[in-house]
Amino acid sequence: MIIDCHAHIFSSRIITGVSAKSAMVEKLNLHASFAAERTNISALNDDCRSSGVDACLILPTADAASVRKINTAFIQLAAGSDFLFTAGTLHPFYGENKKELSRLQEHGVRAIKLCSFSQGFSLSAPETRNLFKIIESANILKNGRTFVILDTFCLAHEYFGTPVQHTTTPLLLGNIVRKYPGIDFVAAHMGGLAAPPEEIFTHLVPSKNLYLDTSNAAHTLSEKDFLRLLETHGPEHIIFGTDWPWFDHKEELNIIGRLLDLAGYNGQEKEKVFYRNIAGFLGIT
Repeated sequence: MIIDCHAHIFSSRIITGVSAKSAMVEKLNLHASFAAERTNISALNDDCRSSGVDACLILPTADAASVRKINTAFIQLAAGSDFLFTAGTLHPFYGENKKELSRLQEHGVRAIKLCSFSQGFSLSAPETRNLFKIIESANILKNGRTFVILDTFCLAHEYFGTPVQHTTTPLLLGNIVRKYPGIDFVAAHMGGLAAPPEEIFTHLVPSKNLYLDTSNAAHTLSEKDFLRLLETHGPEHIIFGTDWPWFDHKEELNIIGRLLDLAGYNGQEKEKVFYRNIAGFLGIT
């Protein structure tokens, strides 16, 4: 089986807005023309079926005022599909995080997606620390049921004009991983999209509760650096993701498969990357 752990359902407005940032599109090698017509579940389903991908985890985010509404919409999307799993989202400045986390768990949602630059918060803020305490405490009570996926676009402040303190860097993320050992963290884009590779190697050291997803990273990291991360963190801590609709499933399967071969991953190790690691998080047996 193959599961994509990092896919999005974006509106046409969002895709148009991102695609208009030509310098960023070039920097990240985004397939903007590919994304333009892929704004719904039907398109995602078609791309998965034609590429041999069995399931996707879709990743919503929301401002503080929209957390419950967005979570409800994505729960309903996934409930109506035989190949979708959904994350939920929370927000450091949302007043009902504990209650909403419990509601998500009741609906079988195990992932929380956070994107500091688009949601408008700092990883080092006391409100963010309180949010992680809520998640960690719930995990202690329920034996580690909820994991967190963190976006890691290190140039967000340059391209989106967001406050620099809202950018998730490898340094900030590494501090969070160490501070909350009761939460498993998935660092999107191999830990630091557009970050200097040495910052990733220095601050995101192998940890029991740290996982890296492959989305976009093969288009921004050098082959040497990507392979170094595969070797450093090992197959138990790498998870396949595409960042769809910005990238094509079939192309990403070929690219990541080749890199895993170059890293010397055997069949069972590749199975962990493409399926078993994320299946364990999602409770798929």
